[in-house]
Amino acid sequence: MNYFILQILPYISVAVFIIGLLYRLGRWANARIIHNITLTPAPTTKAGAMLDIAKEATFFRSLFKSDKALWAGAWIMHVALFFILAGHVLGIGLLGRQFAYVGLTSVETSELLSTLLGTFFGIVLLLALFYLLYRRIRINEVRVISAPSDYVMLLLLIGIVAAGNFMRFVPEWGIHYEPVRDYIQHLITFTSITPDMEVMHKPMFIIHLLLVQILLIVFPFSKLLHSVGMFAHRYIINRAYAEPASGLPNAVVKDQAADPKIEPKE
Repeated sequence: MNYFILQILPYISVAVFIIGLLYRLGRWANARIIHNITLTPAPTTKAGAMLDIAKEATFFRSLFKSDKALWAGAWIMHVALFFILAGHVLGIGLLGRQFAYVGLTSVETSELLSTLLGTFFGIVLLLALFYLLYRRIRINEVRVISAPSDYVMLLLLIGIVAAGNFMRFVPEWGIHYEPVRDYIQHLITFTSITPDMEVMHKPMFIIHLLLVQILLIVFPFSKLLHSVGMFAHRYIINRAYAEPASGLPNAVVKDQAADPKIEPKE
């Protein structure tokens, strides 16, 4: 079972994630919009539209206006998740020495700081996820509109973060950066030289990795895809207004402007 989780399932989960993501994005890209649904006041340039999207993605302004209690938990959760993901990439890739490489600290201090930041944001992320789960259970208006999949996704994220935190607080159950980096390099390069797999067989790491791979598989087909879909959605409603879209009665579109003989559609 460990061999399947460590050596086979990673390729399956990443393949499903990429193919599923491209499939969903393709469906959105090919969807026909028969009328302009730009909401006013809207930006008048593409640069303005991109800036508006960036503000929404960074500060969740719409959510803040509609539900400040939800905004507090969701914004903190997403910020902590961002730093956790960045910490995984830099910590594993640079062995926790990223602060030393930019000249801010010594190697030892950088490794310590990397560990402390990872622990801090891991705790914050776990508390934020529990808060969001609490809201779904305790607030009637939220519970009524919650589907079983909403609870499953929250519990899956809680399991991933809890396993990661457990490895930090119980070092003998955790794994150092080096073997994890070697393991990932082995998967990416398809090398025949495998890392020390005995080190990777620690139960909590196996659980953490398994849950992450399950998340990758279900991600393209779940509500978690909002993290990608929001950019397409915000672009549609914030795009710079240019002209009425084709299909509207009596709307003057490009074809008609080029050829005055074309009569407007009734």
